[in-house]
Amino acid sequence: MIIVDERDFINKALEEKGFGVFDFYENSRVMSVEDFCKLPLNRRSDILLVDTHSLLKNPKHQENFRAIINTFTGVIFFHDHSNQEAQKWVEGEASFLTKIVGEYSLPMAQLQWTMLSNQLQFFWTLLDEQKKLQKHMMIFSQELDHVLQNAAVEMARAKKIHEVFIPRRHDEIKGVYFSNKYAAGDGGGGEFYDLLQSSGKVFQVMVSSQSYLISSSLLGLLTQHKQKDFDPFEFIKDAEAEIAIINGAKKKKSEVEVLILEMDLSKLVLKTYGTGKVEFYSQKNGLVQISSTYQLEKGENLIVFSSGFLFNWKETHKKDIGEFLKTQTLNTNDILSELFFQLKMEQDTPFLKRDATVAMMEVKRHGIHQV
Repeated sequence: MIIVDERDFINKALEEKGFGVFDFYENSRVMSVEDFCKLPLNRRSDILLVDTHSLLKNPKHQENFRAIINTFTGVIFFHDHSNQEAQKWVEGEASFLTKIVGEYSLPMAQLQWTMLSNQLQFFWTLLDEQKKLQKHMMIFSQELDHVLQNAAVEMARAKKIHEVFIPRRHDEIKGVYFSNKYAAGDGGGGEFYDLLQSSGKVFQVMVSSQSYLISSSLLGLLTQHKQKDFDPFEFIKDAEAEIAIINGAKKKKSEVEVLILEMDLSKLVLKTYGTGKVEFYSQKNGLVQISSTYQLEKGENLIVFSSGFLFNWKETHKKDIGEFLKTQTLNTNDILSELFFQLKMEQDTPFLKRDATVAMMEVKRHGIHQV
């Protein structure tokens, strides 16, 4: 508690009434108006007592005084019973200075002293509880920060393990060679790729999201759909419903891409379902636009770049991916390695900015297909 009193008017009266026994009075300090106006404009969990007479004797400091008292929880003014000027000043200021919570004229009756002590005791208890809560919150914040730091370290380790120890996938199915490669990114959420067969067709599922919750939810949903004849329409319908539920509970909606590539192994027709900011590159036809279907040819290689890969590439390379691939004479296995080498050669951190995925389909020249 701070007392602004240049004539020992308030402090003397408080001590005479035995206020020295109260906890709120124990650490009180008396200041002059000039010294008080030098205090920084910081928020204070404290009560201010002011001798109005002392303030009126310092008119040049009154403007700064008004600014400083707004940093306190509450202000109580005191004045002589006969000082009408002081009483009128407080009455005038109270209309717009919201921190004024009391005004007393001395001498006053014992009941008023009791009311004053109750008032100060109430504020002191309230402020003491706030200080304890702030202390607990600070400790909790430090502990939470420590937990988040550990979680970030563990997440980095998990991503590194996932990238290093999960092998690149290779599948050859009825004369079509499928392969894919993945690299972990620093951002939230991530990408995942899966390949499955159903009813003479091969389905490649590519999901990209900046939300871990959505990514994990769609992974679980895909596992359920893999246990029966996979239907791309049904999976996308269920995925959209799941995404809507999760995003519905968030202020900032997460962008999600769900793309399914369906290949008819007998006709070599590629169909797309869902949406995704992916790009397709044919080593025979260059960059191709696939709105719904695409006819593959024997001996053709088709590369699919995820939105995460495209983002990372644009961050580190000025050259178009198609222009880069035109200069490459590598075989199918080496192309994937070279693409990710190009991404990481400019990186000074263990991970890319976002997860990145590339999938390749190579039609063997001697496969038996209906073309």
